[in-house]
Amino acid sequence: MIQLPEYMSAAPTVFAAGDKYHIFVPFSDEVIMWVRVGERNYYDHCNGILRSNTRMHRAEIPMVVLDREKEYTVVYRKMIERKPYFPTSEEPREMTVSFRPVPEEGEISIYHISDAHNLVAEPVAAGRNFGREIDLLVLNGDIPNHSGDIENFNAICEIAAGVTEGHCPCVFARGNHDTRGIHAEDMPHYIPTVNGRTYYTFRVGCVWGLLLDCGEDKDDSMPNYGYTICFHQFREEETDFIREVIANAEREYAAPGVKHKLVISHVAFTHICPPPFDIEQELYGEWARLMRDHVKPDLLLFGHHHQVEISPVGSDFDHQGQPCTAIIGSKPLKGKDGAPNHFIGAGIILQEDGRKRIIFNSDEGEVLRDEIID
Repeated sequence: MIQLPEYMSAAPTVFAAGDKYHIFVPFSDEVIMWVRVGERNYYDHCNGILRSNTRMHRAEIPMVVLDREKEYTVVYRKMIERKPYFPTSEEPREMTVSFRPVPEEGEISIYHISDAHNLVAEPVAAGRNFGREIDLLVLNGDIPNHSGDIENFNAICEIAAGVTEGHCPCVFARGNHDTRGIHAEDMPHYIPTVNGRTYYTFRVGCVWGLLLDCGEDKDDSMPNYGYTICFHQFREEETDFIREVIANAEREYAAPGVKHKLVISHVAFTHICPPPFDIEQELYGEWARLMRDHVKPDLLLFGHHHQVEISPVGSDFDHQGQPCTAIIGSKPLKGKDGAPNHFIGAGIILQEDGRKRIIFNSDEGEVLRDEIID
């Protein structure tokens, strides 16, 4: 495991969002931080003020820069006293990490984790026991158990750092449990966003992705939520965004060099659950149609169902008309009466010939299923 310098709580995580990498680093004390790539510093600041009143720091770097340099250095100073005049801090500490961009060609290895619900060691073990060098990590929602305690957000970077050690990119999709609790509105400070949105596209190497956010899994009017959500309007705005992506296809999924297309969503919008979870059938049906008619992805990656399954087009799981095979890719197994917890995740290998190899493996390294799909 990587050796961490003082005050750093976990290794950096390099999230991909839009055309930038968002490097997140958690600390145990108040620091100011920046990331050096090549000859330039990228500061964690708020309108020119270096942030210290937080334990989670972030810096945004253009993908083209980090892909070229293949190395970044996290630099930070522990604050002693942030006075209005002459604030004091310790001498800088730094940590340099090598970085592997997703390849522009060849086989691509992805690992998918969702529904950890605050488990950390078990999903990390599943990812590390995949047995292959991972090119891209997908954290697909409900990584914290809920947003009622801000400490729960630590699980995001702890899992990502445990699996990748900051050496390769990660993407994060918000889940329905992430929307619950007093700190749900603060979550965008702890996860990557694009212009504040939790849905966006990304391009890493030869892989293009559309990352969607379904929000909650029941109607906004349900008493569970106590009038605190407006996800129907949120999803309508997201539908407009999907149409914008399609209108800009030549700069998105039809851009030169794109060889693999992924659609990532915590909630499986092509599946209709029993009441009261059977929401947005018309809107989600439109999303499925837009995927089929325009985006035409190679894989759908879903979580939420606490199971590991491969759902081909027309399967019992497919109610809205999948555009392609769907992978439901994580299964947490919480022990009872002192029994140990376990976790099953999904390894996805995008082969050069267009086929995909799907491997479900446990935190103990057991392979439960290994299948190649066209």
